[in-house]
Amino acid sequence: MEIILVLFGLIVVMVAYYILILVIKNAIDTSNTSKKLDVLIDEMRLLRKEIRENKHIIDKKV
Repeated sequence: MEIILVLFGLIVVMVAYYILILVIKNAIDTSNTSKKLDVLIDEMRLLRKEIRENKHIIDKKV
């Protein structure tokens, strides 16, 4: 009888953990934060490429 209760408790904990993971994943997917981060990363890549191509921007003395 105790083994059945332990197994049942373990299954309940696993299901609750899975539901928590789904809720967090859904919240991240529906927010625009990940999309904005992708745009920001692309912008940084373009800026780095531009800096590498235009060395005179960095080498200019004030």
